[in-house]
Amino acid sequence: MPKSGLIPNSFSVVSLLVGNLVSQSIHGLIVKSGLESDLIVATALLDRYARCGSIVDSYKLFEGLIDPSLVSCNAIVAGFVYNELFEEAISLFNRFRKFGLIPHVATALTLIQLSVAFGWKSLCESIHGLLVKSDLISDTSVGNAVLDMYSNLMDLKAANKIFDGMEDKDIISWTTMMGFLFRLDNASDAIELFGKMRDTGVSSDVVVFMNLCSACAILGELEKGKQTHAQAIISGFGSELVFMNSLISMYSKCGDLLSSRTVFHQTTWKSLVSYTAMISAHLQNGCPGEAFNLWTKLCLQLHCYAFQLGFPRCRSVQNSLISTYSKCGIMELAQKVFEELSDLLDIVSWNAVLYGCGETALALYHEMRNGEKAPESATYIGILNACSHSGLVDADASGFARKLLDATGPNARRALLSGCLLHSNVDLAEYAATRVFKQEPEQCGQTVLLSNMYASVGRFQDAEALRPGGEWNDKESRD
Repeated sequence: MPKSGLIPNSFSVVSLLVGNLVSQSIHGLIVKSGLESDLIVATALLDRYARCGSIVDSYKLFEGLIDPSLVSCNAIVAGFVYNELFEEAISLFNRFRKFGLIPHVATALTLIQLSVAFGWKSLCESIHGLLVKSDLISDTSVGNAVLDMYSNLMDLKAANKIFDGMEDKDIISWTTMMGFLFRLDNASDAIELFGKMRDTGVSSDVVVFMNLCSACAILGELEKGKQTHAQAIISGFGSELVFMNSLISMYSKCGDLLSSRTVFHQTTWKSLVSYTAMISAHLQNGCPGEAFNLWTKLCLQLHCYAFQLGFPRCRSVQNSLISTYSKCGIMELAQKVFEELSDLLDIVSWNAVLYGCGETALALYHEMRNGEKAPESATYIGILNACSHSGLVDADASGFARKLLDATGPNARRALLSGCLLHSNVDLAEYAATRVFKQEPEQCGQTVLLSNMYASVGRFQDAEALRPGGEWNDKESRD
């Protein structure tokens, strides 16, 4: 615009500030254009500074205003709230009130946001009283905000009073109240409230149907859930992703895994929430194998997506993939990603692959040392975890494990102790427990694990000795 000889006015500058341009650049243009004294421009600029996190610059601009308007005062208070400077926002608002500031709807909404952030019931009630005195409570948006405020305070009595007193309830009023009832597990009351809403002629939105799905899941009402599904389709919300995710959870909690699967497969663009809901559905209905298979599929898709975005040589992404595959026991893919890193391998890569290696953990550890990579505590924990869960806590591995135990902390020793319990290696378990006890005598976890091991191999007298005041505890205390 300046290159073409056109001079920006207040409207064009405010339009720029509404966008995502850097505030300092626009500020310079405002000064050059002689618009710094324009109240509308100055208010928009201080709001932009606040939303960019530069609250100091925002307040300096406000202090420079000769005759700030109500909008300017609201903007600076909202800026302090946006930057979570709540006490300063209250102090500023009280100062404005002394100067005769009369709050309007925007002020009310900012004050309610402030009171919710604080979570002080007395403050919330004071602001509510101020809004009543200012005759702003009759505004539907203000009433909705106050209703949400009391729902955050979990004050059902106050919320009901506000809701019943609202003359013009909109869809937000109804969904806020229904959502609050769901959080209190009052699903039956929420469904009853939906019936009242329908009788008033207010059209449902996708949030209403999501809330109804939650209610049906809580009550285990499969038939009502199917009715909700049908009503959502008729209303045009049947293909909304957020609603379909709610359906997956609802059907699974009502014991209808087949319908959950059907909805999942009908979802064109699945989100992480979709996969999480379906994995949970399989677990809730006793199908852990299918849950694991779906999780594996999700990992593979994320792997492909990372490749498409051009991250095949991004070390942090590849390390995350190695860790995920290792913890899922998909070592073929973990090893493949590990090998693809080649010269980019770091200690995080080695730790991630060692975690799931099992029988090859020791060999891989020696390979890492030959490559002059210095191990860290996480390395030892990974090796001990792999060895213990693969039964490698005897013979040569036991000697190696003892050396590692001498060089590591209590977390690594507890990892081996757990593995010893799994594979009934009493000698190594005693060694690990003794080392942990010497380092952290106030902790009792290792004593419980060792006691369980003694009991599992029939050494009940030794297990008894590990109780408080027992011989083993006395011996360790003396040592």
